[in-house]
Amino acid sequence: MTPTPFQLQAGEAILYQTRPHRTWFLLGWKILSNLLGMALLIGLLYILLSGPSAALLGKILPAGTANLLSQILFLGILPLLGLAWVIEDTISTFTSQFVLTDRRMWVKGSPYAWSQGETPLDDVASVTFRREGIFVHQKSTRKVQVHMFPEGKLIVKAYEEFIGKEKPGP
Repeated sequence: MTPTPFQLQAGEAILYQTRPHRTWFLLGWKILSNLLGMALLIGLLYILLSGPSAALLGKILPAGTANLLSQILFLGILPLLGLAWVIEDTISTFTSQFVLTDRRMWVKGSPYAWSQGETPLDDVASVTFRREGIFVHQKSTRKVQVHMFPEGKLIVKAYEEFIGKEKPGP
């Protein structure tokens, strides 16, 4: 499924719309910090778990083969998985977008770079914001949608202002 760009429906009005943050220094910091974090994590895992995993594999395989498999796991497979995560996180920085309209919430690139979806406002029970995370509680399901956007506080404020306007006052 190829993600489609946001299209306004007839009679729909945009209340808030985010744009991807493409500032070179923010993107550079994101890539560098993710790579350094992955390198540190993989290094710690290698130091702490390569010996025990080689010993465990050594019970069923020859010692040389067990050491080789342990090194392939910690110095080959885990770094590739970490690199894939950094790439996916960087792509989501370029593609993520959140559009709040008077009828729906449309999200692209959150929580994964390839994900896209929309939630009708009639199905939204509540929207909260904590630590750059937007938590959308739906009426129809017990699942909570979590979207990470730096502008989350402004999105929730726009939602609350709109819902406040719609509720009949005493």
